[in-house]
Amino acid sequence: MKGVFYALLGGMFLTLQGTANAAIGDYLGTWQAAVLTQGTGFVAALLIVWFTGDRSWRQLSQVKLPFLFGGAFAAFILFSNITAFHHNGAAVTVSAVLIAQIIVTLLMEKAGWFGTVPIRLKTPQWIGLGLMIIGILCLSF
Repeated sequence: MKGVFYALLGGMFLTLQGTANAAIGDYLGTWQAAVLTQGTGFVAALLIVWFTGDRSWRQLSQVKLPFLFGGAFAAFILFSNITAFHHNGAAVTVSAVLIAQIIVTLLMEKAGWFGTVPIRLKTPQWIGLGLMIIGILCLSF
């Protein structure tokens, strides 16, 4: 249940962040909003690590090189979300992001990327994905 709570919390903050980023983008520009968001996020995370006394960052050399690009991906995530918010609004953007995350996650798990056990997608998963896509189309029109 704890994991579900954090997932819901993350979803709420993701929506709030996207809306705030779009507003910042109106004033400063999209890439500038991404820089501001990345910078304030870095400072917030650094303060949390510092206040909690967590020293696990010393294991950085153990992290595989491809995983170190997660922060760089965030720049493109922010740019894409800010631009999408301006074109689509919050509901369609968040729905489309969710569908894209599910599709990529299913493909990653199907292929066994990043050490996951490969899965076989069954008819209910395909139906669920199709219904979600129909749902976003209904939100769009």
